Amino acid sequence: MITTVATNRNTAESLSESASARQANATKEQFLRLLVTQLQHQDPLNPMDAREFTAQLAQFSLVEQALETNQQLKTLNLYETSANNARAVSLIGKEILAQGDKVTISDSGVGQLCFRLLGESAQTQVHVYDPAGRLVRSLDLGKRSSGEHSISWDGLDQQGRALGQGTYSFQVVAKDAKGKSLEVEQYLRGTVQGATFRQGATSLLVNNVPVPIGSILEVRG
Repeated sequence: MITTVATNRNTAESLSESASARQANATKEQFLRLLVTQLQHQDPLNPMDAREFTAQLAQFSLVEQALETNQQLKTLNLYETSANNARAVSLIGKEILAQGDKVTISDSGVGQLCFRLLGESAQTQVHVYDPAGRLVRSLDLGKRSSGEHSISWDGLDQQGRALGQGTYSFQVVAKDAKGKSLEVEQYLRGTVQGATFRQGATSLLVNNVPVPIGSILEVRG
């Protein structure tokens, strides 16, 4: 099981938020002191205009509301992050289907290339690209029915040479009998190996590929 927590970053973010809160409170205190000083030194024979005083009180109220709203948003963000982290950990060991165009070659073999055709195709091709974006293999699948499909790739390039371990991407191109391009949805299917929590984002590790938790479409097991 792989679980990585970006502790240093979280600590830095907490310190930054604390500094922002102190600055906001300091601004509020300065506003109050300025208002009280203004009241203390006003001319009794020419007191502060009631409309101006009311406007300043309204401004103070807006500052208070902004500070409270900011704190509530931070609390909600922390709650959502914690919920996503807990949800991610609970998925470890389960099989998921998620939106994605990545496939890996590892010691355990090559992952499946999954896709869904939104219509019957007369021509279907799968193009595989290496990590540098170079085309390394094209697979001709011919005619395919509408719906979900999963194919196996042997990890070989166009000349039949074994490619090295790593993460590759694939693209499915399909056309109907009239030569019109069909819409294709590409998926990643596999068992969740672990979870990562980095830069405020929660991702799952599936076949050694980071998968955003928001892209999950199906969970099994």
